[in-house]
Amino acid sequence: MLSNLLIATLLLVSSETPEEPAWKAMRTVDGLTISAREVNGSHFEEVMVTTLSMQPLAALCDAVWGRDAKVEGHFKKRVVIRESHSERWTYEQLKVPIVTDRDIVVHSQLVASADTGRCEVLFETGTDPDFPKTRDHVRVTSLRGRWTLEPTTDGKVAITYTVYSEPGGKIPAWMARGGQRDAALIFMKTILSRAAGP
Repeated sequence: MLSNLLIATLLLVSSETPEEPAWKAMRTVDGLTISAREVNGSHFEEVMVTTLSMQPLAALCDAVWGRDAKVEGHFKKRVVIRESHSERWTYEQLKVPIVTDRDIVVHSQLVASADTGRCEVLFETGTDPDFPKTRDHVRVTSLRGRWTLEPTTDGKVAITYTVYSEPGGKIPAWMARGGQRDAALIFMKTILSRAAGP
């Protein structure tokens, strides 16, 4: 009886997952709120940018998922390796100030499209044999995040962008934090501008 209780207790304790740290609001710029939280087992943080938009859900979802998005911002190159209606694999090269430029293979999924009444896109690092590591870029091996777009009761769209990445190489976490927060903010502004059109 005692051994059964001990085994049950051990199973219960081993199955518990550590609670995720709380989000801390860092600043609000032009109606965009940037927050961050620690990630268990990592020196790098997860970043979240939230805002409300008056743009239609379909335009915003297309700006996030859109097939014909041009290379802009910190992107040097973007190659669509393969894609379907709800899944895409890309190879991307990114300009990074001071240190060696980065590259990454990204697997993205359109989990919910605008015609479902909300939009959700997940993304994470992937691999592809046609795009191996190169000497002139440092490979980002850990990236994950999501875009969530949901209509509000007052006719706006609530947008949440979360991203976690480890930039690779020997960049200390304290040095990367400011750049990662700024990059997330810039990317949200890019999406809003894309949705607004020319």
